[in-house]
Amino acid sequence: MSVFRNIKIELVILFIITLNVFISFNLDLSIYNYFKIFNNSVKAVYLKDFFTNITEVGGSGWYFGICVFGFFILYFNKKLKIINIKNTNKKINFFISSFVYILIAGIITQICKHVVGRPRPNYTDFEDGFGFNFFTIDSNYHSFPSGHSSTIFMVCLILCAILPKLKYFFFLLASVVALSRVVVSAHFFTDIVAGGGVIIDSV
Repeated sequence: MSVFRNIKIELVILFIITLNVFISFNLDLSIYNYFKIFNNSVKAVYLKDFFTNITEVGGSGWYFGICVFGFFILYFNKKLKIINIKNTNKKINFFISSFVYILIAGIITQICKHVVGRPRPNYTDFEDGFGFNFFTIDSNYHSFPSGHSSTIFMVCLILCAILPKLKYFFFLLASVVALSRVVVSAHFFTDIVAGGGVIIDSV
């Protein structure tokens, strides 16, 4: 019984999502169709622009850049002694570890993408819902899991560690950014859940 108690709920959700990807396509198809209608609606123009812009927040380049910039500023300030900053080494280690965590999240996600080879929405045959291209380097078949989702949830966890009082805001922001990948038709719903689930389950 102790084995079953130790199973994390995230693993169960990830397992169910994976089953949905390979066996049933109904969940993804219904959500995809909803946002397709949403995107074609005149009333949704401003919301569509919002999601199109906020989806960029999930790109890992932003965070790699911030980590590298923060590291070099603190490192050279320490060497040149321009400004007296407390706990400089601790702050330098924070930027290094954040860089490594985001890099590991990206590597895990990319490996999964290459192995699964799920087509993105604009390359999916909606007649059968499958058509996987396993072990591919073609980015059109790198839908599962979502890289933007895994990145933003890793950043969310890092921010929660340093600002725990704002954790609900960070998780809300990460969820909105992840959802934006579905709204802009870059991913299916199960892709973003898996992207976030891989990160949350690994910590």
